Amino acid sequence: MCFMFPFLFRKLPQGWPIMMVVCACVGPIHLGFLYTGLQTAPASGGSIVSQMLIPFATLLSIVFLKERIGKVRGLAIIGALIGVIVMIYETDDVAFDIGLVWIICAYLSLAVGSVLMKFVGDVDWRQYVFWMAVMIFIFAGPISLVFESGHAEIWQSSKWPLLMAAGYAAVFITLFAHGQYFNIVRRYEVSQVVPLTLMTTVFACILGVVILKETIYLRYYLGAALILPCVYIIARRQSLPVVMED
Repeated sequence: MCFMFPFLFRKLPQGWPIMMVVCACVGPIHLGFLYTGLQTAPASGGSIVSQMLIPFATLLSIVFLKERIGKVRGLAIIGALIGVIVMIYETDDVAFDIGLVWIICAYLSLAVGSVLMKFVGDVDWRQYVFWMAVMIFIFAGPISLVFESGHAEIWQSSKWPLLMAAGYAAVFITLFAHGQYFNIVRRYEVSQVVPLTLMTTVFACILGVVILKETIYLRYYLGAALILPCVYIIARRQSLPVVMED
């Protein structure tokens, strides 16, 4: 937040209440669900279900932006949803993988924020980053104090790893990744931008197996076989022009 402090003094857009909702969805809500899910869900499985951002954003674009989809994209959305159910359903326990469920909620929140950006207007991406950081500071700190414990002990035992993680999150995730995401979504259609995140799944699965020694279960393969092709179809199909209401 300190890096982006000068943007506190930039004039807020006319649609600033929606902008605050966008920053909350992309910031504390998205990250809260994501990090909660990653505590129990494997990185490889989380990266696969994260691709539900594309069908979620497409469905929300139909509702809020009046976009139209054809039968092919509609079937692809259904296929992706079935793939998610296959991935999160644990047949041995007759239950859902709660970690993956939280990650799905995280990307639903990100999809909501991505679509609502279209109602804000032309805003510098650095303003988005600053106010997102403010939202995280306001909400994440108090929530952590209420629901988590042992902060002092963790700091004493893992000071340098925490500082390294915080520095990486501040520079590469908040400033670079989120900043450019805001910038690109502001300039291009959501359905054109989101397909770029498909490479996240490839990298996460490889790193999860090589570094974290994760096991990729059969249901992950089956879910990925449904989700990834369907997501690609949704992203590649050109949507019809937005229908504007009188």
